[in-house]
Amino acid sequence: MSIFGNRLWRPTSLAIAALTLTVCGSGEKGGATAGGPTLPVDAAPTPTPAPTADPPLSASCERLPLGSSKYTCRGESPTFLGDVIDAIDQLQQDHPEYFSGDIVRNEGAYYVGVIRILDKRNICAAFDGEELAVKNSNDYNDQYKILTSWGQVRKVYLTTCYPAVFPLARSTPAPSPPGCRLPPSSEIACGKPDPQYRGDVESAIDQVLAQKPELFDLNQIAPGTGWPAVKDMLAYHGAVIEVLSKEGYCGRFDGEEIQIKQSNAFTEHYDINYADQYIRRGPGIFRVSCYPAAF
Repeated sequence: MSIFGNRLWRPTSLAIAALTLTVCGSGEKGGATAGGPTLPVDAAPTPTPAPTADPPLSASCERLPLGSSKYTCRGESPTFLGDVIDAIDQLQQDHPEYFSGDIVRNEGAYYVGVIRILDKRNICAAFDGEELAVKNSNDYNDQYKILTSWGQVRKVYLTTCYPAVFPLARSTPAPSPPGCRLPPSSEIACGKPDPQYRGDVESAIDQVLAQKPELFDLNQIAPGTGWPAVKDMLAYHGAVIEVLSKEGYCGRFDGEEIQIKQSNAFTEHYDINYADQYIRRGPGIFRVSCYPAAF
């Protein structure tokens, strides 16, 4: 059985720096001066309101206390197996695009969808990367396996733990990147469905190549490709994200991939550099989609 708390509820270690604009005055009081005209006083800029936080993925879990790090587990008659099966069946009816028969084509949306459906039934569920844990009190929880290693739907009860083992902590996502209008988010599960944003990412790379040629060495090409060398990787990734932000995306660079979103439903992750030396193009730039959004 997976140990909850190592992944799903760990505090986020990535901090996003916020930019602060300071406006300084002359030190003199505004208003009329003796024998002089009344001077206009500029109104202070209206601060941009912080984005409203998204509702929790499972309100049912938020209403319950944290789980226990000390517990015992044993196989017995499952409490929630019927609810889990019904939730999977309902998701297959509501979102057939997530499936190809019993093969799951969008793993992230699959796990999040099952958790949301159970929440509507006032049942708390969470996924730790391997198993689905389910409870409606802290007395105990059931563990289920709902996906095989080859991506097929599975509906199997594993064990029951006393007391409930999840969550061990509640994490707070790091602040949204500067300029992002969306509240912060944390992913629950990731998979590799067909990407929705790859065309826009490719177009952004084209724009950066055309508008900022100083970032590239066009005389040094990756062998077997038409991909030029990049002189400044950080500036290159930042320039691509800047172009995408003008198209309505929020984005960040995590040091390896760019992550982009248009809502907090999911993020798509792209590796747009090859060997930390060249740009990367083509279908291989798409890596994964995470649900909900990873930032």
